[in-house]
Parts: sequence; structure tokens; C-alpha cells
Amino acid sequence: MPPRIEFQHLPLPFVLSDRPFLNGRGNPPPQFVNNCANRIQHSNTLKQAATNASAYWAERNRARIAQNLPTLPVGVPILIKVDPDSDLDFLRSFGFEIVSEQEDGFVIISSEEIDLARFHEKVDAFARDEVRSGNSAKVYELVADPTLECRLDRLLSEKLREQWPLINDQSEYVVEFGIECIGAIVLAELKPQKDDETDIKYETRKLRWERKRTEAYEKWDELRLQREDQFITIVEDYDGEVLDLIDGAAIFLPDSFTARVRICGLGFKDLVLNYPYLFEVTEPDTLLAEVPGLSQPVPNPEFQVAGPDEHAPFVCVIDSGIQEEHTLLRNAIDTATSECFIPGKPSTDVADYVDNGGHGTRVAGAILYPNQIPRHGRYQLPFWIRNARVLDEHNKLIDDIFPPALLSRVVDKYCALRHPTKIFNHSISGFHPCRIRHMSSWAAQMDLLSYDKDVLIIQSAGNLSRNSLGPIRYGIADHVRAGRRYPSYLLEDSCRIPNPSQSLQALTVGSVAHAEINTPDTVSFETPGMPSAFTTTGLGIWGSIKPEVVEFGGGTVHDRGNPPNIVSPPEVCPELVRSTYPNGGPAFARDCVGTSFSAPKVAHIAASIEALFPNEPALLYRALIVNSARWPRWAENHHTKANAIRKIGYGIPDVDRATTNSLYRVTLISSGEMRVKAREAHIYRVPIPDDLRNIIEEHSIRIDVTLSYAAKPKRTRRNPRNYLSTWVDWKSSKIGESYDSFRTRILRDGARGVNDGEGEIPWMLRERDHWGNITGVKRSIGTVQKDWAYLNSNQFPEDFCIGVIGHPGWDKDVDSSAKYSLAVSFDAINSDIEIYSSIEIAVEAIINAGQIVVEV
Repeated sequence: MPPRIEFQHLPLPFVLSDRPFLNGRGNPPPQFVNNCANRIQHSNTLKQAATNASAYWAERNRARIAQNLPTLPVGVPILIKVDPDSDLDFLRSFGFEIVSEQEDGFVIISSEEIDLARFHEKVDAFARDEVRSGNSAKVYELVADPTLECRLDRLLSEKLREQWPLINDQSEYVVEFGIECIGAIVLAELKPQKDDETDIKYETRKLRWERKRTEAYEKWDELRLQREDQFITIVEDYDGEVLDLIDGAAIFLPDSFTARVRICGLGFKDLVLNYPYLFEVTEPDTLLAEVPGLSQPVPNPEFQVAGPDEHAPFVCVIDSGIQEEHTLLRNAIDTATSECFIPGKPSTDVADYVDNGGHGTRVAGAILYPNQIPRHGRYQLPFWIRNARVLDEHNKLIDDIFPPALLSRVVDKYCALRHPTKIFNHSISGFHPCRIRHMSSWAAQMDLLSYDKDVLIIQSAGNLSRNSLGPIRYGIADHVRAGRRYPSYLLEDSCRIPNPSQSLQALTVGSVAHAEINTPDTVSFETPGMPSAFTTTGLGIWGSIKPEVVEFGGGTVHDRGNPPNIVSPPEVCPELVRSTYPNGGPAFARDCVGTSFSAPKVAHIAASIEALFPNEPALLYRALIVNSARWPRWAENHHTKANAIRKIGYGIPDVDRATTNSLYRVTLISSGEMRVKAREAHIYRVPIPDDLRNIIEEHSIRIDVTLSYAAKPKRTRRNPRNYLSTWVDWKSSKIGESYDSFRTRILRDGARGVNDGEGEIPWMLRERDHWGNITGVKRSIGTVQKDWAYLNSNQFPEDFCIGVIGHPGWDKDVDSSAKYSLAVSFDAINSDIEIYSSIEIAVEAIINAGQIVVEV
């Protein structure tokens, strides 16, 4: 049973759900208006570009046939430009298949008609101003691209693009291909029930639509299997091998599949240049392991280690294995479920063979001992640890491992156990900065598993090396030599988080320092609470806030040399459990730094929340972690707060704030699996007692609101509105605004004519990047959306309301929804007014009166 606490979280009163008032698109884009005003000119421009592209691809196909190259699918890839805010489905009216969405309105499409006859027909109709021909005005440009340079720029990763001229036809390469497989099959959206439409007519229309949906899903699945077989055949025709493939078919209908392939240079180039359904080509990720320093002898602890409670949560460590017989860990290891997932090794080979103290052993220790190792007394281990070994003795993923497929196998296993795992620590990441055009297959798989399996993946943000390992990712010393000072260099593109830390639905954790050194010989880069000199930073993909939180992962010091020598002595390292296999050494030490060890400290907080709320969704755990986070003083006082949020996200979480309250702090939470559909709004209403709103007194209250949601991803799209099946945001009351006024603003059928309130609450972020106190960042991009504000108690409305609003994403299914959890907290900054009891009484009063609905 979960422990009983005195100041437990209160239920967040759920009032109602209804259709929201959604803003329209506004005025049409100037380019669209101009195209409509110049129909003949625009039509001729498009037709000429289409003719050039058709001629070019016809010649390429003849050349391939003459060279006796393997047969490719019928179709030609073309790059076009459209209105960036348009629904791309309009392109299907031209006979185009949408392969992938790119930046700035560019789209890669494929056409089975090499002569683009249907496109010519539609464009001619537009020139004649025929009815329903306006879609041609949305096509701004068709790019012939005879040299294919634009195609290469958009398909290849930065590293492969640089290497492209050097690709040798006979050499062997291991690459990952992303292939679109949704085809030209269209499922029209089921429109909501009209005001004058009877229930019977709507249900009849809905049944017809559901039959069409079933047929479309069957066709999509057939197309996916056909393209997978087709692609494998082409690779084998080049004497290549598909090493692994991930498509997510077991979870929901995917829009793409990703294949890791070993192939010769000739086949590699042929696929990149000519395969019509390709949207991304990347190299396998290179991992960067933390480098341990020198361990100092420490006395063996004299405390008694007791095993976890029988009902304690399970945390899965996906890492290099664990020294399971370690005296500090063994009582917490669920040995019956340990497994090695490395191909070619026995499934029972789960030990941690990484030199100088191991890696997975340190991670497991940081989950169980997040602050330091006790020296005396008795310590009860708080959680059970499950050991999933995926890294080899060099702390690397071997080439035969395809990370997204591996991650699925691990999560599937540990979710299917009698006591399912909900929290996974994944202190593994690539080396280079993540790409920000499309979500990677690794990160997208994290998003998919988070949605489908109700799990929380704690992901390390990744590290900078001390010295450079390549031009794309500069090391700390490179920045220093180039004159870039700490911490400014952390804002460079080369310091961006690596793959898969950009995952929207994983919780990404960066590092801050907890100590500093300042001697005549050496000096720390950081002061306590500042971002570690090695931590990678955001923003993440599409401007999302990444990492969301930071924890103490260690610091870095340098001497007075030129160039300086950069090290991490024990004084700035976190205290971690060490593996003593095979060469002995201390059982624990301060000898290693990295975001790998800040992530498990957050996993500790997540498991502490699970201990209190074992039956609540993992989305609530993420919401409470982020809701508990606070900025250090330096960030609160930073003159450019957007830079602070890029370095440390929402700040440092706190296990006490996440799990408990006090007389001066109260947290309210949603309960159970909440689902909001597209074009649906949920309204929550927190009564604010009169004594809290006393007009004479002024007490500074901090408000934190955190929405945590998950939806199905679609990897060929970019930006959350198209990447997610349903996207969600939230709105709050204004200062002094009544419930009726809030309801009017949020709902389509709200009580018209009521409009009060004294202005917006001074939120730090807001829905747009220029509305809040922090400019250049907005809260609505990610799937965890936190905002905070400081308000005088006498400015509060009688009811503080939150509206959670679902918006249409890529999924046309009328039942498409996003799962979410919501946390709201009020904190008396100066502890000068007791707020917990008064809000508790007010909430209980309206619940007992039956005025609201509380979801259980």
C-alpha cells in the first residue's frame, strides 16, 4: 500500500467537457493571394517546372535501365513548396503521394506519373478559373532540381552529406533509411455532428465512415508490407543486408518504417538519388561514454542495507549491465528478470564489464542512493532494480543493434511482467547534435512506447567531450581555444542535445554542478547550480524545451595553462556506487561525471511518486517531476531568461515538492487516465477561499501549472501539430476573471456576453513566444507544458480555472485522442499565509455538494 502522508495531493476538480472555441486561420497568406490574382502566370510557371522535372526523371530512368540497375518502384520524387500552415492532404488531389514534410513549406512528394499529367490538368483548370481549382494557388513552387543537390541536402544527415562526394561504389556502408509507407490512400475526416443534424443521421454517417476507415487501414497495412518486401529485395539485389527494421505495426498503423542496412556504395547512392519514398538517411549513432577519473580509497560503509518493501516500484536500468552481487545493490536487484539483449551473448550475461567502475552499476546506484552513500545505521533500499544489459564492455551499442527495435524489445518484456515496470532509466545517447528536421526513429519509438505502454522513459541529455571528436560536436577545450567562454558556448548549435534526447514524450535530464574549486592552480567552470560545462542543451526539435529538468551530475575544473587542462577531481563529482569487477577498487567513489548520473536521480523522484500513486498513469509522474522543478537563483536573476531555459529547462526537481505539501503549499492533480479528443475542451475549477483573496492583505503566491500528455507520432511530419495524432495545450483564468467569463472564452457554446477579468496572469512563457515574460520560447511545443507565475493573493479570481484543449493532428479518426495528466500547485513564497487547509476544505465542499465531477 502507498504510504499515507499528512499533506497529500488534492483532487483537481474536473467540471465539464465540451467543444472549444478554436481560432480560425485568419487572412490567407500573401503568396496565395498573389497566385490567385495572377492565375495564368502562376500556372505557366508551375507547368514549365513540371515539364522540366518530368524530362529529367525520364532521362534518369532510361540511364538506370541501360546500366541494368535493380528495378525501383514506379514513381519519381519531387520537391515542392507550399503554404507552411496548410493541411498537406490537399496535395493528393494532384495525384501526389506525400513522402515527408520539410522546413519552410517544402514537401517531398512522389508521383507515379512521370509526365505529371494530372498535375498539368489541375494547373490548367486553375488558369481557367474553374470551380474547385484553387489548390494550385497553394503550390508555391515545383523544384526541378536537376543536380539533386536539394534532395541530398534534405535527405542526408550532416555527416553523410559531408561524406557524399567520397562514397565509393565498392566500399561497404551501414546506414539507416527512413521510408514513407502511407501511400496515396486517403481517409477523409469525419466532420462533427452539425447543430441541425439528428442523432440517427449522424450515427448512420459515422458507421459509413468507420467502414471506410477499416478498409483504409487494411490497404495501408498491405502497402507497408509490400514496401518492406520491395525495399529488402532492392538491398539484396546489391548484395546488401537489412540488419534490422522497425515499423511499429504491432502498436498502431505507422506512416513509415526505418531499416538499418549494410550495403555497397553503388546501392547506397542509387537508393538515395532515386528511391521515391525515402525521407531520411542517417548513419548509426556513435555513443560517447563518460570517462571515469582516478578513484580515491574510501572506507567500507558500516551501515546495514535492507531490501525494498515488497510493494516498492520497479525501475528498469537499460545500460551496460549491473554488478548484481554488489553489497550496496544486491538486495534490490530483481535477478529473475535480468536479461542481456546483446546479440551473440547469453541472455544470462548481465554483468557490468565496463572498466574503472562500470556504468550501469553507477546508474543503478544513483537511483537507490541519489544523494550520497550512508556511512552508519540502517538504510532501506527504496525500489527494485531490473537489469536490461544492452551495452558491451566498451559501453557501446554494437553495430548489429538497431536502437529503436532494441528499445521496443526491452520495454515490451518489462511491461509484460506480473509486476509491470513503468519507469525506465535510459542513460544512453548518441554523440552528435540531434537533427531538428524530423524526429529520429529512435526518439519516435520512445514517443510511441510512452503513448502505448504507459511508461516514463528518463533520458540523459548527453555530454560534451573534454576534447573534440569531430567538427560537428566540439569539445569543451575547443570552445575555450576558440575564445568562447563558459557558459555562453553551451548555446552553440554544436552543444545541442543528441539523439534520442529530443524525444517529446521522454523526460530529458541535463546536469548542473553542486560544488566548485578555486585555488591558485585550478578553478571550476561552474558555481553550484550552474549548468555543467559538459552538459548538452536545448532548445530541442522544433523549438521544444529540452532538457526539461536538470540534476547534479558533476562539475569540471581547469588549470591555468594555455590551453588549459580540463579534469573532474573528486570534489566536483557525485558520489556513486562502483563496480569492483574485475580489478577490484572501492565500492563507491567520487570519480565520474555526466548526465548519465543526473538522469537516475530523476528516476529516483519518479519512483518515489509511483510509490505514492501506483495506479496512476506515468504521465502524472512526469507532470509532478516537472511541476516540482525550480530555477536556481542565477537563472531567476538572468537578464536573458530564454538562455537560462535552454540550459536548464524548468530547473531542478525536488522529491519533497513532487510528493508532499505543507501548510503553505498545496498541489492538486488529475486522477486516472484522462483523454481529450481533438476539438474537445476539459475545464478544471479550483475554488479560491475568501480568506486567501482578502483584498487588504498581499501575500505573494507562486502558481505552477504542468500539463503532461502523450499522442501517437507520425515520423514523416515535422512540428508537433503534424507529428502528433492529437496535440494539446492549456489556457488559464485571467486576474479576477469569473468562471462564467472563462467558460465563455474557452467553449464554443459558452455563456455569451460575459467577459470580465483584469488582464492576463503574468505567466513566464505563455502560448506564443512573445506573450510571456520569457520571450523567444513558448510552452505549447512540447508534450510537457509547464508555466509559472507570481501573483498577489488578492488578485486571484474566485475560481482559478484551467482549460485543457485538444486540437486536430494528423489522425482523421473521430475518436483520436491524447492522454494527459495535469498538476496545479500554489505556494506561499514567504510562508506567511496558510493555504493548504483552506483550499482543501473548499475543494471538499464542492465535491460533497455534487457541484463538480471528479474523475477517479
